[in-house]
Formats: sequence, C-alpha cells, structure tokens
Amino acid sequence: MLCPERYIKNNGIQQREAKDALTGYIEKMMWTSNEIVLDIGCGPGDVTSDILYPFLKNKIKQLIGVDKSVEMVEYANSLFGSSEMDFKALDIENAKDCGSSYSRGFNKIFSFFCFHWIHNKVDSLLNMHSMLKSGGEILINFLLINPLVELYKFMDDEWQKYIKDLKQMSQDSFSQDELRRMFINAGFRIINMESSVKIYTYPDYSTFLDAVRAVDDMYSNLPQNLHDRYSIHVKDKIREKQMVEICPNTGETILKYLPITVHAVKD
Repeated sequence: MLCPERYIKNNGIQQREAKDALTGYIEKMMWTSNEIVLDIGCGPGDVTSDILYPFLKNKIKQLIGVDKSVEMVEYANSLFGSSEMDFKALDIENAKDCGSSYSRGFNKIFSFFCFHWIHNKVDSLLNMHSMLKSGGEILINFLLINPLVELYKFMDDEWQKYIKDLKQMSQDSFSQDELRRMFINAGFRIINMESSVKIYTYPDYSTFLDAVRAVDDMYSNLPQNLHDRYSIHVKDKIREKQMVEICPNTGETILKYLPITVHAVKD
C-alpha cells in the first residue's frame, strides 16, 4: 500500500463502507462544539477529505488523519491538507508515539478499513483509549475476515519466503465475541457492534485485480522482475479458490465480504 495514486483509483469499496458507517452512526454520536477528531489509517486522504469531513465540518474544530505510511501522509497533505484538516505519520500500535503526542487529545476517533491490517489489536485499542478524552467515542469499520490474508495462505511455495515477512500473516482471525472482549478490556463501553455479509460488484475481473494489487504489500517485498509472474499467480489462485463470482455473460466480478462496525465510548 505504498502507491497512493494506485490506491486512490481503486478504493471504491473502502469509500462505500465509510459512507455506510457514517450514514448509520454519525447522528447517534454525542456532539459538542469545536471537537478535535482523529481518522486512523487515512491512507492517501481521499476518504478523510471527501467522505468523513463533509459529515463533520459543521461539528468540529479540526480533523487529523494519521497513517503509518509516510508516503501516504505526504500525498494526503499535498492534495487535501488545510488549516481544518492535517495529516501526520503515526503507527497506532506504538504506545510511546500515541501517548506522547496525543494523550487525551481527541473527542472522536474514526477508522475505516484499517483495523484488519493491524497486527497488535490489543495494544492499538489501548492506545486509542488513551488518546480519547473522557466521554469520547470511536467508530471503527473493518473486515472481520481479510480476504488478502486468506489468499496468502494458498500461495505456492516459491512465494512463501516473501509472504513470511508480512506482518499481517501472523494475524489471527477473531470472532465477534473475541473482538467484543478486546474492546471492553481496553476500557470501552460498546454501544453497538454489527456485521453482515455484503457484496461489491466490479465491472470486470481486471478491475478487481487492480483493487487487490492496490492493497497488496507483496509487491514491496518482491524483486521487480517477479512482479508480473506474481500477478499471474494471484489471478490464477483467486479463480482456483473461487474467491469471487464472475458473471459468464457480463464479466462482472462479485466479491462477498464481511465488514464489522463498532461504535463505543470511553466513559
């Protein structure tokens, strides 16, 4: 996920999930004047700027987007940075950085399609809790099952030596009950947690593969001369494991996915 231009062209599903979560929850949150708000995993900044900010602009003083990728943050600031909206590099898993810069600094924390990439979810939730003011709220939308991590498990042996260095490969799958306990143990009171199977339709298989590549960190691990062969392998494995449905008449490619949204408060 180090190419902002590619990501921003292929994040339709991320945009839709952010809109759905905000439409369903923004008016259920308690608002005061001049709030300071954080968006974790802002990526190239388009979701923060074009989707989150319009929901918040009459409610807040400042919106800060953070991402652990410096490339993403620099791109976001160049396109969307302003006095009301700033982007900074931050790893939410790093307690020292979160505490030293942002302890009790925010009224609200949002995160869209980021939490399933986070390896240390327990510490990350503790860090979010410490960054919130008393009475502050979080709205976290993520995938209960990460399809790309599942795909890595099926890769042939020649690719496994590159996959093993990807942090998310050590990530466990968690049930909703396990996730609920994580949030509660971090100090949050859960107001609502919901999940349901959804579908996203791509116009063709090639467009779907572009979306996969936009979030696949394998390309950062692989030598450049292996990129094309790896792309073919990904294409073949997705078909072999039937990870999507392809309409034989139109070529439309349908992805089933399982998002989960958590709305919680720090009492």
